[in-house]
Amino acid sequence: MKTIVTEIEQLETEISKSESRLDDIERLGRLADMTDEEWSRLKVEKTQLEHQLVTNRKKLKKLRWENWKTMIVSVIILGAGYLTFTLLYNTPSAEVAQDR
Repeated sequence: MKTIVTEIEQLETEISKSESRLDDIERLGRLADMTDEEWSRLKVEKTQLEHQLVTNRKKLKKLRWENWKTMIVSVIILGAGYLTFTLLYNTPSAEVAQDR
């Protein structure tokens, strides 16, 4: 079962790879002598990578939001547990029972 954190890490890795490949394509376009066919293939790849990058960034944003909501719920549950524990064991009747 995938967790939100592992999905975020995978998306960040994919985004990094896509950005790296886009940089390579930009460099190739400036420095390499290519035929029109090679250049058109690179432009198609560049367009696909840019589209994939936008999609992955949107997914990453949604996953981070989901992770944030999960963290808030965890903090609320932890706080409620602490409050319950404090109320149960720090009442005057509990303190009297501990003294006996």
